[in-house]
Amino acid sequence: MAQERKFQGTSVTKAPSLSFIRNIAHPVVIIWFVLSSAATLGYGYYIEELNFSKMSVWSLLGTLIQEFIVIALILGLVVLYIHDRFQKDYPVQRMFPIVIWGRKILVKMGPLLRQYLFLNDQEETPYNRITRNWVYESSLGVRNTIGFGSQIDMDKVGTTLIMPATFTNMKSKTGEEIGRSYETVIGKHTGVETVTLKHFVNISAMSFGALSYRAHAALNLGAKMAGIMHNTGEGGLAPCHEYGGGDLIFQIGTAKYGIRDDDGNLDDNLLKEMANHPQVKMFEIKLAQGAKPGKGGMLLKEKITKEIAEIRKIPMGKDAYAPARHKEVTDVADLFDFIDHVRGIVKKPVGIKMVIGHTAEIEEIAKAMKEQPGRGPDYVVIDGGDGGTGAAPHVLSSYAGLPMKQAIAVADWAFKSHEVRDKIVLFA
Repeated sequence: MAQERKFQGTSVTKAPSLSFIRNIAHPVVIIWFVLSSAATLGYGYYIEELNFSKMSVWSLLGTLIQEFIVIALILGLVVLYIHDRFQKDYPVQRMFPIVIWGRKILVKMGPLLRQYLFLNDQEETPYNRITRNWVYESSLGVRNTIGFGSQIDMDKVGTTLIMPATFTNMKSKTGEEIGRSYETVIGKHTGVETVTLKHFVNISAMSFGALSYRAHAALNLGAKMAGIMHNTGEGGLAPCHEYGGGDLIFQIGTAKYGIRDDDGNLDDNLLKEMANHPQVKMFEIKLAQGAKPGKGGMLLKEKITKEIAEIRKIPMGKDAYAPARHKEVTDVADLFDFIDHVRGIVKKPVGIKMVIGHTAEIEEIAKAMKEQPGRGPDYVVIDGGDGGTGAAPHVLSSYAGLPMKQAIAVADWAFKSHEVRDKIVLFA
């Protein structure tokens, strides 16, 4: 009979429980169990009919193994069914025991099937198969050229194109410096030791720990060979960063790793020591990261080795936290003061890394640079909201911050509109 109970003065009728039927008598499993039982009985009858006296040892062993496998499969499925039926974490798995595992396997195989069988060469992001293959071939030293034209849709809005010059830069008509390479000078407007870049491609920030010793050593060796800059990332300066003799950009993160005191504050003496490294040519104050703007980070104590602790100037046995922002910076005035403080110690170019959200912020920086000549960053690194990292929340990685192409256009417009574009170098 239906049961009746009181709930806040109202009578509530409760239907008879069908838990036994729902938890045990699942139609699909009943059919499967009947068929399995019949197959097992039939197989057992087949075994009884065999004349074991005429069978060799190996044949008998093979038959016993087959029987054991059949019984093990049936018992395994029964155990799996009981597990699925009575677990409480996933309702769908409870409603469709055993069958749900077929879906789980397909979900796991989905990325592989799409990547290699169904998606075309241009569909994947952030790097499609065409780009990845070019990187693979280049890294292996094999032929990386193509024939019969490009597969890239150049008419698609947003396609990145390199604009070639018909006439190269020439300083004289005598043949000297014809075809002169790209050249940009950083720091000439703030009175520091300038840095001349001869290439517009550099190695962006990746910390030691996120990448291995060998990876950073290889990157720095490549930076030396190519004549480009190698950013240390916010994890401090490690020996592997100096392995190849390449020029470095030291990144100052919110945790001040490598240049901090015991309380996590900026240590001016350690900062000065860092500036004395001959390979460290510039400094970069990281305000935000495109993959997770507005969020800090945490390095678990289990991952802090003795080497990492020494490099980052942090204790072992405790989780290391990187706050979401620099405690010294709350507005543009604070930012300029912090830049001046760092630049006054290192005597080298100091830039910032930021993610553009509100365009008014980059305009405010440009306006302050116009009103206060000689102040502000020597360069700005624009990190797009479409950037990536090893571990970032999906919401921040996918939906926070302007994408790189839009952000660099906004920054370029802001500095030009305030007539300070010639005093700043933009990286993306």
